[in-house]
Amino acid sequence: MTMQRKLLLLGSSGKMGSAVREVLEGGYALLCKNSRDFDARDSSQVKDLIEAYRPDIVVNAAAFTGIDQCEKAPEEALRINTLYPRLLAELSNEFGFLLVHFSTDAVFNNSKGDYYSESDNPGPLNIYGFTKYGGDCFIRAIAETYYIFRISLLFGNSQRNTQFVERMLQKVVDGETHLRIADDIVSSPSYSHDVAREIKRILECGLPFGLYHVANEGKPSLYELIREIIETIGWDVDIERASHRDFPASGVKNTYTPIRSEKINRLRPWKDAVKEYCDYLSTKKSKGL
Repeated sequence: MTMQRKLLLLGSSGKMGSAVREVLEGGYALLCKNSRDFDARDSSQVKDLIEAYRPDIVVNAAAFTGIDQCEKAPEEALRINTLYPRLLAELSNEFGFLLVHFSTDAVFNNSKGDYYSESDNPGPLNIYGFTKYGGDCFIRAIAETYYIFRISLLFGNSQRNTQFVERMLQKVVDGETHLRIADDIVSSPSYSHDVAREIKRILECGLPFGLYHVANEGKPSLYELIREIIETIGWDVDIERASHRDFPASGVKNTYTPIRSEKINRLRPWKDAVKEYCDYLSTKKSKGL
């Protein structure tokens, strides 16, 4: 009987971390930690955690997210999005584990007018993108065995309603019948469980280490995404096209950053993923969750 590989999941309560936990559970000796268990800004806490568990794989799903939040707290963004991944890269060499790290399409600017792939040069527009790209660079320069998975706007099971899709759905749950959604922000919205399943496949197949873009196929606007979700659920909500300029922000917004991989097959179309997500929401609602 072969022993299960030990996997330490950092940031296990977030949307991506929750999906990774659900998909990988059972196949690995899984230890899940979140911000209640350790402080990503404290290098001694992070090192002690790794030294105590001695994992074969560390999956880092912890990050300081949000364009406006990062603009308002740049030092915090730098510590969590850049310096903490650098520490994990150094520790991966010291303790001999495979580092799996999540990055973002926000490392790109809006200039290409088409899908961004792994070979495209980043050009961050805001503190969030800049600090996440810094983390990418440190991992690629330091770690001997690593995967960096760049992902786009996520939808999926979430314990919090702080990110875009969940905020919009919460508004409807709270009684709003009219939503104004930007039709000029385009990305590759992806289902967190689809991303997690692909990561499981990559780990099990042992694909070459390096940087991968992982996203559902397609490049809808925020308006198209929310309209598809609302219509699939069957809610009676009026959705109005708007511009991102109608919603003031602290930082420069990424408005056209769809991603696609040159290395792996595309995930299923985003509308197919939305249907599964909406089925999940319906099941959750029927159970009173």
